[in-house]
Amino acid sequence: MKKSNVLAILCALLLGSSVAPLRAQESGDWSMTVGADATSSYLWRGMNLAGPSLQPSVYFDYEKDDWAVSLGTWASKSLIKGDYNEWDLSVEATWRNITLSLANYREYYGAEFDDNYLDLGLSFTLSEDIPVTFSWYSIINQYESAALIPSGYRWNEAFPSYFEVAYDFSLSEVDFTVAAAVLPFAADYYGNDDFGVCNLNITAGYEFEFDNGATLPISGQVMYNPMWNECFWGVSVGYYFSLDF
Repeated sequence: MKKSNVLAILCALLLGSSVAPLRAQESGDWSMTVGADATSSYLWRGMNLAGPSLQPSVYFDYEKDDWAVSLGTWASKSLIKGDYNEWDLSVEATWRNITLSLANYREYYGAEFDDNYLDLGLSFTLSEDIPVTFSWYSIINQYESAALIPSGYRWNEAFPSYFEVAYDFSLSEVDFTVAAAVLPFAADYYGNDDFGVCNLNITAGYEFEFDNGATLPISGQVMYNPMWNECFWGVSVGYYFSLDF
């Protein structure tokens, strides 16, 4: 999942505006991306977490040969008072087509801190020619809560997990992703009592590029959760600057 305020968003955009003219003439191994999205709905892993939201982010990336590392922070601030907000920190390492990630989700309802979770992920993409990606994510800091269950310790509650298969393709310069995901076992975190298909979705996006290095991505998503028999949709518009150094 991805606490912020309007000041943070403005700072991100101002920083992006200031660094764009300084864009390096020759790309180096390091890069920084700053920006924000405005979205009609915050959709995540088969769930609609919030309504209209602003979502700023800052990421630092390093690439060398077959390796890539990314460090970043991402936030979601609902425009509806008292709705769900979030602030994340993440680190990600990729070697060829294998990615290992760790994210810290800090959840807020209104201005009140609710909880935080550590999400460990592992993804594998078949190849550039066959862009099918298999991803497994597990929350790894809920073992103490699982130990408090009266019926005895439950490993599924200790490590709530999510497994997804996604396929990327393009049509007429529009990028698409279709995905299907399951919850392999019961977990209060996802609200499921047993194994189940939780997410069938399709996302379409197009990115406008500008001469100053800025990009304006636009995307739409339709998500269906068979476990809840609910369908969600959302659209988002972003604005980003990148700097290579």
